[in-house]
Amino acid sequence: MRSARASLFILLCAGPVFAQREQAGQDGQKPATMLPRQGMTAPSARPGGSEIAVAGNVPPDSPVLTLEGPCDQPRKGARKSACKSVVTRAEIDSVINLVEPNASPAARRQLAINYARLVAASTAAKRRHLETDPAVAKQLLMQQKLVYMQVLANTFYRQIEAEASNVPIPEIEKFYSGHVRDFERGEVGRLFVPKQISTASTQSLDASILKTKAEELRVRASAGEDFDQLQQAAYEDLGIKAAIPTTKLNMVRRTSLPVGESTVFDLDPGQVTQVLDSPDAFVVLKLESKKILSLEDAKPEIAPFLQRERAQREIGDATESGKTQFNLQYFGLQSAPELFPPPQVTGLAGERGTQSDFAQRAGARRPMMPRRREVTISPLRPR
Repeated sequence: MRSARASLFILLCAGPVFAQREQAGQDGQKPATMLPRQGMTAPSARPGGSEIAVAGNVPPDSPVLTLEGPCDQPRKGARKSACKSVVTRAEIDSVINLVEPNASPAARRQLAINYARLVAASTAAKRRHLETDPAVAKQLLMQQKLVYMQVLANTFYRQIEAEASNVPIPEIEKFYSGHVRDFERGEVGRLFVPKQISTASTQSLDASILKTKAEELRVRASAGEDFDQLQQAAYEDLGIKAAIPTTKLNMVRRTSLPVGESTVFDLDPGQVTQVLDSPDAFVVLKLESKKILSLEDAKPEIAPFLQRERAQREIGDATESGKTQFNLQYFGLQSAPELFPPPQVTGLAGERGTQSDFAQRAGARRPMMPRRREVTISPLRPR
């Protein structure tokens, strides 16, 4: 019984494409149906190993299932006549494309068979007037209500996405001009003296010794000595038995560096920072080169962020358009849940997985707008 209810709900979610076309005494007329988005052209294996083409060159309006039987309610005094329920390829294709648009050929074939079976069963049920049963009628109304709300909600989110996606070029340019620092990138040399170390003598070194060594490295780096050699010499002098860290950071962003180290981008190329006291180490940085991404190169990062911002504003307007009260005891919550999930942000990553600060701010917000596939339905499984 649960399986039957689930199957009925699945098909109701697909909307009007599921309506049966009953034709009393008509052979040649085909009902108007939605054209398919893709055909079923993959091969189907026979038990003997040979293959036949599924769908092949079957036109969209060709019947793929025809059910004949007595009409539900023949006219009074009229002779009982035969009726037909016709399902075309277009109808089945549209159903499959809605239920499982990326289904494999085998899955599409099974969905088509299951749909044919469901059409047959529901037609038989209508001939018995089962829809007049109060319990069935109540269930139909409830599921129709759920589908009605779901279609409207999905349309609302799609409209928000569509409106937010049209970011005007002047808006992108304005954002770029106000966040130029976010699009700086360059090559940075880095000398690293860890604070928590164990030497060959198994005794930790005093922080003052480590800072003195870092100051020495800074002076030698300012004089133009090679960073790789300086880093190796520091580890050897301090007796640090650990892998020597890399000293070259290629094409990093200001915002991809730890807090405090981004000041290296305030220097001119060739300059060296003071010793930076970070939580884990004493650090010396040298700005080797610096450039700013052009507006054209920055657009792929800016546009998605602005799309999210625009969508959030629209969501905010919808949230403020009415008041909602939750019975927190019923929901088992301490505070009301969010009615309108914020839109999803994609990417905004810089080189080597780094992010600009506005991308990081966006990523810190809660997820996310429902995915574009609106109806949460699954293939009909045979018993």
